[in-house]
Amino acid sequence: LLLLVILDISIILSGVKMFKKIFIVIFALVLFVVLFHPFIFDKMYDFLVVQDKPEKSDVILVLAGDSNGERVDQAVKLYKEGYAPKILMSGGPIIWKLTSAQNMKSQAIALGVPPKNIFMEEKSLSTLGNIKYSIPILKRLNAKTIILVTSPFHARRARAVARKYCLKENIRVLSYPVQASALNPDSWWTRREDTEPIAFEYIKLIHYLLNGELF
Repeated sequence: LLLLVILDISIILSGVKMFKKIFIVIFALVLFVVLFHPFIFDKMYDFLVVQDKPEKSDVILVLAGDSNGERVDQAVKLYKEGYAPKILMSGGPIIWKLTSAQNMKSQAIALGVPPKNIFMEEKSLSTLGNIKYSIPILKRLNAKTIILVTSPFHARRARAVARKYCLKENIRVLSYPVQASALNPDSWWTRREDTEPIAFEYIKLIHYLLNGELF
């Protein structure tokens, strides 16, 4: 009986010690985040943004997903600067018979791009779909190098997916995200309108990674 009592006490004490260790670890992590969260969150945003040096290409591929037209605006600027003679708008249905690609094309025409130089992919509903459905069109256009345009926080995932699938078709992918985005990276975690897209992007990034869509 005495041995059992001693054993029970030792288990309780070990549990207390373990609880203390767990508490200390959690406290240290919380303290670290509290003290260094601006640096951590800044790096979280920086990690999402990838940009290559733009160069002469065959097609500018624009991914749907913004609500203010900044992606098309950036693509048109690249087009007018002579980086590519053609623009491919990628985006599926948004309401009734209207697709994102159609809306993006209308914007590009309004900005001065001739309709004959604008092509559309109208089936996709995701980043993965953007790339998969765009590849047959890029092949028909004999594209060997493309410039991928999207929002800065979307650039890493978009480029990773594009390179995985385009590489199989010998299509080179350069990333050039929007340069003047509405999403302000400075203290983004203090504003709901900026926090939501970045938080969702990390969720999607992990989902794509676990499903093998990035490599």
